[in-house]
Formats: sequence, structure tokens, C-alpha cells
Amino acid sequence: MVLLLSQDDIRSLISMKDAIFCVEEAYKSLSTGEGYNPQRISIEKDVTGQTLIMPGIIEGSIQSIATKVVSVYRKNPQKFNIPAVLAKIILQDINTGEVISIMDGTYLTTLRTGAATGVSVKYLARKDSEFLSIFGAGAQSQAQIEAVYWALNQSLKRCTVYDLNQTSMRNLKTTIEHRLGIEVKISNNPQKLIDNADIIVCATSSKDPLFPGESVKPGTHISSIGSHLPTHRELDEILLNMANVIAAGSKNACLNEAGDFIIPINQGKLDADKIINIGDIIIGKIQGRDSEEDITVFKSVGIALQDVVVANLTYQRAIQNLTGFEFKF
Repeated sequence: MVLLLSQDDIRSLISMKDAIFCVEEAYKSLSTGEGYNPQRISIEKDVTGQTLIMPGIIEGSIQSIATKVVSVYRKNPQKFNIPAVLAKIILQDINTGEVISIMDGTYLTTLRTGAATGVSVKYLARKDSEFLSIFGAGAQSQAQIEAVYWALNQSLKRCTVYDLNQTSMRNLKTTIEHRLGIEVKISNNPQKLIDNADIIVCATSSKDPLFPGESVKPGTHISSIGSHLPTHRELDEILLNMANVIAAGSKNACLNEAGDFIIPINQGKLDADKIINIGDIIIGKIQGRDSEEDITVFKSVGIALQDVVVANLTYQRAIQNLTGFEFKF
């Protein structure tokens, strides 16, 4: 029997706090060698869309294998009134290979992408951070803010948002102020986001750097989770060379997909050896933030191991709570 889980099922089973724990475990597994994360397969349909096939397996204490099929079609919201990112996750029994669950992956992708920033904040941001700035007010932005909120143990006081879409900013402000009870300020001046932030999150599809790196003040933590194409970047080489720590969700994945790293490395403006896996910080192998003045950078293009852990926990919770629908092929 295969357990089918809808998005509503999943929302009832797993929270952002759960997702942060799961993503931390995923990054740890990558650094300990318990997790295997092959390079994902990309299928592109001209310039309108991309489909990714993302398999991963974790042994050790988690014992889980899953594959996610996720598409990114930027015009979906305008043309079809559906999300730009759509996904399904196939979970297997690690011992037999039998498919045991097929679940919605759209919400889980949003959740675990936010949680990646949450993990970076937990390990790289200053502990007294209170002010967040976020570039982008799209579907992912709410999860990013929520993850920072929980990673800071609910001590986040204010979020400032910048986006070209005024309606999206107003909607984000209403939603976050209602859900989390923190102040959200709308800004039409990107530089104000840099000046007034302890933490900066970049959640856009920008092709070019969003701000000049030299404008970032000491002590700031920056998380870039948006652009994930070799030709696109949210961060410039000035910021990367200023940074005391550059951590990736997966260094290998970022060196293959993230223009933030690929472009300056190819231009001879960034040393790839400066980039580390955040999992190495989590397990204590490498030092993270060393002082309150350090600038820290985190880059994520998303890896299958994140999906493996969140899908496994969701499935275990569903079994315990008798949630979902069993189907026999």
C-alpha cells in the first residue's frame, strides 16, 4: 500500500520548527557521510520552465530514501493562477526499495527552503539579531521570515521588505504581522534594507547582484536562496571577498548551479577554497562566526537530502496520526 498525502495533510503534520530540525539533520548527514546527494537532473523547457529530478538517501539513524520531482515555471501565477514551484515527493522503504508514500512536495519545498535560512541564522547570525531585511515578497518570502523568527527564538522584532511588486509587499506585510505579530515595513529604497539589517535574506530570481557588497555593515548575516542558475546571482564578488565565512548548504551543488559562486570564480575574483559546507560548522569540524563584527554569507540552491528528511518525518507523523489515504497500485 502507498500512503498518499495531500498538502492539507502535510500542513497538519509538520511545522517550520520541525523543518529547521530536519534541514539541520540533512546538512549534518552530508558532512558525516551518512547522506548521499547526487547532482540533480535538470530538464529545461526553453526559457519558461525547468523540471528537476532530485534523489537522495540518508543512512545511519534516519534511514530514508526519496526522490522529488519539482518544476519551476515562472509564468504559472500569471498565466494559470497556480504556483511557480510545483513538486511531488516519492518516499521509498530503504530496505526493499518499495514506494511507501507519494506526497505533495510544493509546501514541503517552501518549508524546507525557509528552514535552510533558519539553520544558517542559528549557526551564523549574531545571537542578538533583531532586524531582518528581505529582498523579494514572493511565495517563498513568508517561509523565510518565519524561519528567521523561529531560529532567533521569537526575538525578531522587525522585518523590512523590498520588491518591485507593491501588491506582493502589502500582502506579505498583512500576513506576517497577523501570523507572527512582528512589524513589517515596506521600503522602496534597497539601500535602507542594507543599512537597517542584522540579517539580510535574498529570495529573488534576479540575474544581477541586488546590492553593492561594500555597503554591508560589519556583523551582518546574509542568506541567498533565490537565484539558482549558473548565469544568475543575487550577491556580488565584493561581498563574498569581504565575508569572514561563506557557507553553502552543499558546496558541490552550489559550485555546479549558483552563479553567485560560478561567475566570480570563473573571472578569477573568488577562491573556491573559501567556501565551506554549513554541515561542517554544525558538527564542529569548522569554526563559524568568530566575532560580533564578522560578515557571514550562506548560499543554498536546495538539495534532495532536505526533502528526504522532511518527507520521512511527515510520513512517520502520518502513520502515527492515521492521516492520508492508502492506495494499492
